[in-house]
Amino acid sequence: MDDEMNVGELLKETAEENQTRKVLEILNECKDLEEAKEKVKALLNK
Repeated sequence: MDDEMNVGELLKETAEENQTRKVLEILNECKDLEEAKEKVKALLNK
């Protein structure tokens, strides 16, 4: 049972890290804060 919980936690952590990477990539690509906000909102609405 502990192995299943550990795998679940690892999956959750990996997903969170990947989401953070996506947000950072968006911030680096955008020319201003408004564009970044719109792109992050679009990411949340997927």
